[in-house]
Amino acid sequence: MLDNYDVVIIGGGLSGFAAATEAADKNLKTLLVEKGHTTGGTGNYVEGIFAVQSQMQKEAGIDIKPEDILQTELEYSHYEANGLIWKKYIEHSAENVSWLQKHGVKFKGVVNMGTGFATWHLFDGYGDKAIHNGLEPYIKSKDTEIKTLTRATEISQTETGEFSLKLVNVSDNSEQTVLAKNIVLASGGYLNNKELMKHAHKYNPQKIVAVNSGKSTGDGLKLAWSLGARKFFTGMTMNFGGQIYDETNQVPAYELSDWNLGSAVCDEPVLWVNENGDRFVNEYACVTNWANEGNSMLRQDRIFAIFDQKTIDDFTNKQFPLDLHPFYELPNYPNLKKEIKTALDKKLSFITKSDTISDLAEKLNTPNLQTSIARYNHFSETGSDNDFGKSAEYLLPVKEGPFYALEMQVGAFTTGDGLKVNLKNEVIDTNGKAIKHLYAVGSDGSGVIYGDTYGVEVSGTHAGYCIYSARNAINDIVK
Repeated sequence: MLDNYDVVIIGGGLSGFAAATEAADKNLKTLLVEKGHTTGGTGNYVEGIFAVQSQMQKEAGIDIKPEDILQTELEYSHYEANGLIWKKYIEHSAENVSWLQKHGVKFKGVVNMGTGFATWHLFDGYGDKAIHNGLEPYIKSKDTEIKTLTRATEISQTETGEFSLKLVNVSDNSEQTVLAKNIVLASGGYLNNKELMKHAHKYNPQKIVAVNSGKSTGDGLKLAWSLGARKFFTGMTMNFGGQIYDETNQVPAYELSDWNLGSAVCDEPVLWVNENGDRFVNEYACVTNWANEGNSMLRQDRIFAIFDQKTIDDFTNKQFPLDLHPFYELPNYPNLKKEIKTALDKKLSFITKSDTISDLAEKLNTPNLQTSIARYNHFSETGSDNDFGKSAEYLLPVKEGPFYALEMQVGAFTTGDGLKVNLKNEVIDTNGKAIKHLYAVGSDGSGVIYGDTYGVEVSGTHAGYCIYSARNAINDIVK
């Protein structure tokens, strides 16, 4: 490892590799630092990126006006998002797709999420293949240094304006100090830092279950704060709605998110009740919009999805009501009954089974459950949801025992705040001024494009911002 670099990038995820790739294009002497033993981080699980007016969209006959996206995002954030940053991001979004393709990244199509815009450019093989079959081989061919199992622990600025960065090997605790003209923070936010989550999230953060690489502990944020960066918390987590979670830790959350049972609970509009047994929302409106789902759940103390045996049988052997293409291809959940048996046999913490509704209510300590189910069943019979207006086709009755309650937490993929950045992705200090040559990209610097939630109607925006912000920072460095 050298001692002096044009740029050091902290974090080897999607935004870190995008920054390293752009730096390689610009012939910058670059070091990419990753604290894990493998690269990719949470970026390995990314489905695809946002773009408007890309060549892929044109070939598919998709015509979306950039100004419509800008207006949608501003309204969705209640105008908390930075319109200038969004405008520049949108203008470069199509170029980011072609740039990725030029560097070996393959895509398989453009889709929308729910009723939103068709802006999601899906990777062929998720971010894992985009990074490891495309960006990583490219930067290695350009002799970019990649240092894994290495954590950046301290940062300071020298009299000449360079950054002095202390690096610690997490295996043997050996240390090295390097100098860099520029630092790019791409450490993935702070979703896995419980103390920061308590401080930053105003609604029930203990119910948020991180389903990611597990390495997003706010490393980049802490480095920036030590240099006087502003703490910029909006409470934004990218929630994807309900998540079954086993407190006994027999099955980790990321595995449960792939179970048929996890999808049946979180992606289909079955009956939901809170800690009192009260229904609290139109479940269809939530499962078709992750942000709605997560926000509505975080306002409750407990959330249960309620099933009867007929629904379990129908979902397993026939079909479920809400089509989940292109993300799930089958019309039913063939493993559902088997997974329920596994959960019951293992006594996983999230599942409760009873022969009667009254017994289920007693086990859950939900005093209003019987009344809520009776009212919901009446709506199902009449085809009219007089409480929340859910369409008749999604009013699945709860009548035939045994009965099941699946307790849900709120699954989250990443955070979207922590540091404030400007139009160049420079980090802003407590006086509102840029800290020159210090940049935050991806989840470390994405608070400027959000209010309190991720905008699902314009899908792929966070991953797309990882690419855009990384390239934007490097291009400012070489100006």
